[in-house]
Amino acid sequence: MLYTLVKIRGPKIISRFLPNQPHLLDPVATLFDSPSTGVKISWELRYILLLWLSHLLLAPFDLSTISTDPPAGVSHDLSILGGTALSIATLPHLSKRLLDLGISYLSSPGNRESDAAALLLIRISLRRDMRDLGLLDAMVVWGTQVMATVDTAAQARTLFLKTGVLTVLAGFLAQGDSAVVAKFCPTVFDLLTILQDEDREEWQSAGVRRLGMKIYRWVASLTLAHPTEKDYIEDIIERLLNALGDRDTAVRFGASKSLAVVARKLDPDMAGEVLEAVMSVYEEDVFLDQGRKVFSAVSPEKWHGATLTLATFLRQRAVRSTDVMTRVVECIVQALSFEQRRSTFAVGGNVRDAACYAVWSLARCYTTDELQAAGDIVVPATELTEGRHIIQTLVIQLVVAGCLDPMGNVRRASSAAMQEMVGRHSGCVIEGISLVQAVDYNAVALRQRSVISVAISSVKLDQDYWKSIVLGLVGGWRGIGGSDDDGRRLAAVSLGNMVHITYPTDNAASVRERVEFILQAVLQRTMTEGLKHVEIYHGCLLALAEVIDRLNPGMLTERDVYALQHNVFAKLKGNELINPVLRPELTSEAACRLVRSLCQAAPTQLAPTIRTWRLWTAILEASLDRTEEAVLDQAVPAADALLDKISADNRQRLVESWCSKVADPSYRRRGHILALGHAVRSMSGVDAEKVTDILVSAARRIGQVEIRVAGVKALGSGITFGPTVIGTILDSLDDYAVDARGDVGSWVRSEAVAATLSLFAHAGNPMLDDTKWAFLSKISRLAVEKLDRLRLRAAEVFLSISSVFPSISPISSEVLQVPTDQYFSLFLPLLSRPQVRELLVEGLITSAGAGSDSVLKASRIALLQHLASSPSSRNDFATALISVFRRAVENAQDRITIPLMDVASLLIDMSLLPLTDVGRCLFVLTQKAHFRTTSVPKLAAAVRVYGSLALAGTAEPWHGDVVTKLVAMLLHPFPRVRMDASAAVYLVAVEGGSDVAAGMVEVDWGRSTKELAGVVKTVKVGLC
Repeated sequence: MLYTLVKIRGPKIISRFLPNQPHLLDPVATLFDSPSTGVKISWELRYILLLWLSHLLLAPFDLSTISTDPPAGVSHDLSILGGTALSIATLPHLSKRLLDLGISYLSSPGNRESDAAALLLIRISLRRDMRDLGLLDAMVVWGTQVMATVDTAAQARTLFLKTGVLTVLAGFLAQGDSAVVAKFCPTVFDLLTILQDEDREEWQSAGVRRLGMKIYRWVASLTLAHPTEKDYIEDIIERLLNALGDRDTAVRFGASKSLAVVARKLDPDMAGEVLEAVMSVYEEDVFLDQGRKVFSAVSPEKWHGATLTLATFLRQRAVRSTDVMTRVVECIVQALSFEQRRSTFAVGGNVRDAACYAVWSLARCYTTDELQAAGDIVVPATELTEGRHIIQTLVIQLVVAGCLDPMGNVRRASSAAMQEMVGRHSGCVIEGISLVQAVDYNAVALRQRSVISVAISSVKLDQDYWKSIVLGLVGGWRGIGGSDDDGRRLAAVSLGNMVHITYPTDNAASVRERVEFILQAVLQRTMTEGLKHVEIYHGCLLALAEVIDRLNPGMLTERDVYALQHNVFAKLKGNELINPVLRPELTSEAACRLVRSLCQAAPTQLAPTIRTWRLWTAILEASLDRTEEAVLDQAVPAADALLDKISADNRQRLVESWCSKVADPSYRRRGHILALGHAVRSMSGVDAEKVTDILVSAARRIGQVEIRVAGVKALGSGITFGPTVIGTILDSLDDYAVDARGDVGSWVRSEAVAATLSLFAHAGNPMLDDTKWAFLSKISRLAVEKLDRLRLRAAEVFLSISSVFPSISPISSEVLQVPTDQYFSLFLPLLSRPQVRELLVEGLITSAGAGSDSVLKASRIALLQHLASSPSSRNDFATALISVFRRAVENAQDRITIPLMDVASLLIDMSLLPLTDVGRCLFVLTQKAHFRTTSVPKLAAAVRVYGSLALAGTAEPWHGDVVTKLVAMLLHPFPRVRMDASAAVYLVAVEGGSDVAAGMVEVDWGRSTKELAGVVKTVKVGLC
């Protein structure tokens, strides 16, 4: 309990509430010697006791007045102090015991124990009475000796001990009276520099290096307060500057804080030099490429450390002049947009997060007048040429980061920093309050919302935000040049939304100017970087497509048209759409998306040449041959748009080539099938019939589930629904194909469900009533089956098409929102309709017998409650159950047979099946179901049915046959079946009062059938 409180509130707070009577020192120390306290077992207890002892050492009395010698016959093992500098004869006995405890647990692998032990040693050594006895000096000597030892046999334990010793030495410098501990600075500093300069094994530990940064800080502080002959300041500052690039974050944090603390105590000139050294990090290893800075060679760790240091400087108001403040802001802006791309990932998120902290510190610690004293500044990293004051400049960059940064913690940090800036400096930010409401801390948590919705809300406030967001989307790495595919797609959509942004002062020229600005920016990046980098090319083409879709007629200039028709696709030579190394899926997706937009823009805004049409056709042909879903999502609509604009002859030739490909039995692609599904909608006559027949053939192709999925999807895309198409969709609702991937037929059924909705929504497709009922019954079956995704989709379609059947009571539209335990009960009233009863029972069987735990439980409860509350429906349900069972047995459908037997056994046990009517049929069908089978689950289910029939049908004429069959199962070749059968036979014998039950208890039914033959014969005589 106490440890939990310490973990939540911290040891400093909780230790104040511990008892502080000095007389408790000895009893608490004694607890470590008593095995009954559990100290040896619980490290949490040891931690709390060490913390308590540290708190008790704050007593203002000499320990000699509290300490007592141990009673006669009682001794304490203090051997750990022997032979060391701590073996001081004049120390009170209690002090020696506390030293023994502290040193014993100082090398504990657990940080908590070690920290508490270090605190204990620090407090006892810094006491005035202990200092007078020489304990503090002895502790420093002992620590120096420990750090100098090398023990390869216990290297890990030695590392823990040395880490604890450094913690103690750092605590002396931090908590001791400066006049007392200043003399130890040379010793501790030399000790630490030896570790670092000789690169000893201990220095490889991040914990040791972090402690080293603290020690450097306190040595510098004490040296400045008590000057010595040797000046350590410059050496320490150099070491701290180098540590800003340490590979471990904790060390960088410690170095940045230490550097800021030391600089604050220096004279202004020297502190300014330290700040200059920190800012020079942002110029190290920076190259220029056509006037732009390239950060590929810089150290992200050093940038992170430098940014943290700047934030700490600002937090302590160490930046005093306006010129330096301007340079600091430039460094922060660079850090706010820093990212370094690696082969498979990117780094720099911690740098941007630290930059947000620096802005927050700046906003919190400087007044408005101090920040505006620098006047309007131009930061080259922002690409904004107009001057703005520091507050507005930083807010603009925070808006860009808050909307576009790929990392959620950076977006939220940007939002928090911006709120601080706007709140502390009211009236200095354009539409500050509205901006804070738009770029809300919670709104930017979801990336899609931040890139789309939050960005739109922000740019509507002012053109400065619009331009910065557009530049962020087009240039750099955040938008269409991002490293992840989904991020580039979102950026393209967001950039398209920027086209229609208007302001109260707008006119036609200004709107056109903004559109031209976006187009030229995207085209320029396409021609410069896009032709070299496939990811950037992908983002640029998607952005061009989104922008073109939102243009009004007449907005494209002749130069834009030429660039869109020729320059943009100049990169494509054919290999870019095929070679896997070049990521052809990205090029295909983006090129198809742009082709679709260009086709829709023709001929009102551009007039493609024959060469252009051929190029677009070639792009689509190559893309339709691909299998990626993202590519087909763009290629199929693009093919539809292309067919609408090309000539009739070209359209016919293209469709015929697609038909010949799909008709080929070796065809394994989906793209051309889906494209034909769109193309046939605008066709009629013989051509439409030919394409429809090909699509029907694809939807019925055996052994190729992907082709069937595409075929059904194409048939449901809105073509003329003739009898052949309707029959194909109806049959696809029964596709339960299974392969190594699982229930792949569910993909076909899912598309067939969507096609059913399209079929009923098509007003020009009259169907026979029997056909309509067939669709409804199959949809209802899918609506109560075990697959969650398909079940909810089928329920949605059922709600839509059930209005065609006035005789059916409508199901509540809440069926899609209700919990699973209420869902099935909404469909069970349909059992009263004979047209859907059998298939509805079939669907319920799969859920109640083979569904997931939640589905199985919910469906069984709903079914049992329905049959229990409606006795009149039991006969109809039983008849439908037998019909489904017979059909499943005849067709060898184990997916139905096994769960049906389980459900039947449950219903028999609950007395909800009329055995007089269906008992004999159920028994016969169960025998047929497991005849010559090797399926153990099926045999086990059959045994459960026999057991339930034997227990419930004692008065039925077929009872003897069931018991005989059950007894015969005792000699089945499979041990698992014999054991299940023995349990069922035992229950039958007990219920019947037979004596054979007692003899069955001790029998091992896992033995061979030869050994069990005698026992089974006895059971058979007793029961049959």
